[in-house]
Amino acid sequence: MIEKIRAWNERMKDQYEKDPLFHENERQANQLIMTLLIVNAVILVLVLAGVLSGFFLVSGAIVPAMIHALVDILILWFISRKVKEDTWWLKYFLLLGVLLVYAMIDSILTHKVAILMVLPVLISSRYFSQGLTLAMSVLTSVAFLISAILGGLYGWINMNDVTLPVGTTLTTTGVFLGSAVEGTLDRQAYLPGTLLFSYVPKLFMFALAAVLAVNIARWGRKMVEEQRVLARNNTRIETELQMATRIQEGMLPGIFPPFPERREFDIYASMNPAREVGGDFYDFFLVDDDHLVMVMADVAGKGVPAALFMMASKIILANFAQMNLSPAKILEAANNTICANNPQEMFVTVWLGVLEISTGILTAANAGHEYPCFKQGEMFQCVKDKHGLVIGGFEGITYKEYSVQLSPGDKVFVYTDGLTEATDDHNVLYGEERMLRALNKDPDAPPEMILRCVRQSVDQFTGSAEQFDDLTMLCLEYKGAERA
Repeated sequence: MIEKIRAWNERMKDQYEKDPLFHENERQANQLIMTLLIVNAVILVLVLAGVLSGFFLVSGAIVPAMIHALVDILILWFISRKVKEDTWWLKYFLLLGVLLVYAMIDSILTHKVAILMVLPVLISSRYFSQGLTLAMSVLTSVAFLISAILGGLYGWINMNDVTLPVGTTLTTTGVFLGSAVEGTLDRQAYLPGTLLFSYVPKLFMFALAAVLAVNIARWGRKMVEEQRVLARNNTRIETELQMATRIQEGMLPGIFPPFPERREFDIYASMNPAREVGGDFYDFFLVDDDHLVMVMADVAGKGVPAALFMMASKIILANFAQMNLSPAKILEAANNTICANNPQEMFVTVWLGVLEISTGILTAANAGHEYPCFKQGEMFQCVKDKHGLVIGGFEGITYKEYSVQLSPGDKVFVYTDGLTEATDDHNVLYGEERMLRALNKDPDAPPEMILRCVRQSVDQFTGSAEQFDDLTMLCLEYKGAERA
């Protein structure tokens, strides 16, 4: 017999723990019942203190009934503290305890507190189980019938139902009779009236509450089930986004130094998306031994659509760059290709530069992107280069390019607007001026340290404010051509 009970307990436990959402819901419902019982205990203690101090002149039968109710609440609290709050049988134990406590109080206050009959079934609906709520409805109707009978025999009697002999003196002036008069009454004679005028009206109100409670349980279960589907979908989406993040990260150069055998330059870049995936991207690659292509771009928008457009744009730009075209021609060809198949009318801003390593000549073109910063001498300065229209705006756009002669020790810093438009808690922009101060804090530092210094400055400025936009940076230091 004991083994069967243990096996049954394991089956119930396994069934209970299968669904984590309903598991958590039952745990919260258990906590709610205990909170409600503690509040009831406080009220009972206050009333009991008033009775014992003589503040309330009531029937002596209420004192033991209140003490019994308090003892029951303490037992429920003690057991719930000793077992895990998510134990599968705890909800049944608590609901039966609540029913017992309220029925016991009702047996004394039979004519007065109608809501006591409604509370147990309403509480049971918090578990979002129609079967449990229906079972509690049946048990409650039976339990309160018994409490009504006991109330008629031992509880307070309604003064309006009592016929007193002429000259009888009442011991209280309130609604209820005092204990001295109650002892002279034929309780069984008033029992039918107690059931008719107390239990039957309560039963009518209780039936309405039970229908409402069953529907609450049904709606609640539907809500939790929808939440479970949503959580499952969110988990799937999160997994896919994590995979998309890894794919996007894999498409960007991420190994530094990228060309350890090349001593003529040093380059470092970083991309921090505002969401799991972003629309910013950087790129750099050698098209031959003497030409290094650098790209800094920002797709309009955020999230997955921007990430997809970003990957397509990166591939298109890289393909045309591999053809040894000039920066302006690369942007023109990429723009025409993207415009030919861009139903969503998305666009991307691009700064693209080609460094001739042997001479230090950097040729660049700008398609609506942020101004680059150059260190030619002691300090970084922003250069307002020639701007063209964004990539993806209109087909047939031409772009202008310009050249900058780099000397050993010179640096190039390019970025997206997620840097200068970073905001603090008061919506103040980080801005170009703070960016230049961060760049010039140690302008002779290697590119990696330059980017770390700028990022640290941004983080200190924004504080706890949420990152609103993708933040991407690239820094190149030209060290000069190697001598033969």
